[in-house]
Amino acid sequence: MRRLVNLRHLDIRGTRLKGMPIHMAKLRSLQNLSAFYVGKGEHSGSNIKELGELPHLSSSLCISNLENIYHTRDAKEVNLKDKKGLSELELKWGRDHENYDSEHKRDVLEQLCPHTNLKSLSIISYYGAEYPNWLGACSFSNMVSLKIVDCKYCSSLPPLGQLPALMELSIEGLDGVSCVDSKFYGDVSCTTNKPFKSLEKLTFKGMPEWKEWFVFEGEGEDEGGVFPTLRELRIINCPKLTGNLPSLLPSFSVIEIEDCPQLVASLPSHSALHELALTNCDKVVLKELSPKLQSLAVGGCHTSLPEGGLPSTLKTLQINGVLQLPGRRYYPSVESLEVKRGPGSLWSLPLEFFPKLKSLEIRGSDNLESISASDKSLLDLSSLTKLIIFGCLNFVSFPSGGLCAPNLTQISISYCEKLKSLAEGMHAFLPSLLYLELWYCPELESFPVGGLPSNLQILEIDSCDKLFLRHMEWGLQSLHSLREIKIWYDGREVGSFLEDASFPPSLIRLTISFPQLTSLNGKGFQHLTSLKELQIGYCDKLQCLPEEGFPASLSTLDIWNCPLLKKRYRRKNGKEWRKISHIPIIMIDNEVIT
Repeated sequence: MRRLVNLRHLDIRGTRLKGMPIHMAKLRSLQNLSAFYVGKGEHSGSNIKELGELPHLSSSLCISNLENIYHTRDAKEVNLKDKKGLSELELKWGRDHENYDSEHKRDVLEQLCPHTNLKSLSIISYYGAEYPNWLGACSFSNMVSLKIVDCKYCSSLPPLGQLPALMELSIEGLDGVSCVDSKFYGDVSCTTNKPFKSLEKLTFKGMPEWKEWFVFEGEGEDEGGVFPTLRELRIINCPKLTGNLPSLLPSFSVIEIEDCPQLVASLPSHSALHELALTNCDKVVLKELSPKLQSLAVGGCHTSLPEGGLPSTLKTLQINGVLQLPGRRYYPSVESLEVKRGPGSLWSLPLEFFPKLKSLEIRGSDNLESISASDKSLLDLSSLTKLIIFGCLNFVSFPSGGLCAPNLTQISISYCEKLKSLAEGMHAFLPSLLYLELWYCPELESFPVGGLPSNLQILEIDSCDKLFLRHMEWGLQSLHSLREIKIWYDGREVGSFLEDASFPPSLIRLTISFPQLTSLNGKGFQHLTSLKELQIGYCDKLQCLPEEGFPASLSTLDIWNCPLLKKRYRRKNGKEWRKISHIPIIMIDNEVIT
């Protein structure tokens, strides 16, 4: 690569590189280098000094494995101060460098001071005890985004309040911080600027020892409070935090507080607030909801909603844990309803009170036994487009008479161990259904009378033992829109599979995974004239592919974790290979054979 002296763009994001090619410094025309991996070898292309010879670097750069820098002078020779074209910089250490000298780490970071044109900075897994002097300097007047993650040996926050253009600040995983004090706001005595005068988004996450937040309020009545432009505040997983919260927040539009059980605070109702999330923070008092609120997520052991109920503007409602919805009210504006965790009172949730519901997700509700309307009539969900039921151990059935959901396109039912039947009349009441996923429903025995909707395109079935044993009754042959089928079955009664015309000729992709499968019925493949991709995985006992071969349309054969097939078909000579050699792409355990 050292010969590519005119190369301007090198994008290596998403790779697993541990080092760089040798003589990287010769690529002096490079303008965009997405990442640089510092290697352990001092005399290689992975030495960070190589970056110092690339004067035209611009746009974004991520420097990883900084723990491999042994000499501070090497970091100095990078000359990041001179690279005025860089707008985004990520400085990243590995997680296995705790035994290295803390002062050395700080010296390295001090020498990696970027040009003041920088707009976005991320510092990740820095294990020094102190921050460099340049971090938070007001000379970085173009900095709009800053992220500090997993710097667990720093006991305080850097002075960031005087960054004049900073709009987004995220602080995560600072295990050593117990107090956010006045130093956080910078030296307010030497400037007339309010601290964080441009900040719009602030996130604290994963701060296990954080107990106190000192909020700078200004000295005079005319000075106002800190964070004058803050719109979004997120405090997540800070279990020891007790208070306080900023009080003068006229522009607030988003508040998210999660897993902060000791936080004592009272949230006023801001007319601009349109997104609110309160989970496992029962000491946070919510006096009233904003009349313009559009998204609400609540939950915990003792969470309750204000007596005034939900605003008419609400479009998204998420319930985490136990919550009793107030009264028998209609919620005509709610379009998305998600229920997570805990027993709750979901078994009595009247879905007819949500006439405009488009998306319904129920996850881990122990009490849910069925979805039904209170008047026992056909449940009309005309607006519903997505239905997900996950981990509801006592969910048994859908209402008698079925679900009237003419616009429903997706159903996903997983880990419902007692579910015995799907909704009646699916073929008639669910004409728009395109995707059906059934995972780990061992008591589900059959599809409803009349079969599945004719427009179904994707069908996934995993570990539904009783249903699979009756696969000859599925009636998929008539589903001429069906494009993709995925089936996983771990039972013992398999033997052969894919009998004559079990699947429709419209099928494009087929995935099967049967540990006990011994053979494939080749006749079942012959009419699949549209089949392009076949995946066979975890078929431990499958020794050979069909004698009749596969359709001429097949372009990809992907085999993984099938040891007997791998042993038989990796050899490119003999009659076995000739049966499949016409297929353009053959992969065995992620290795392309042809």
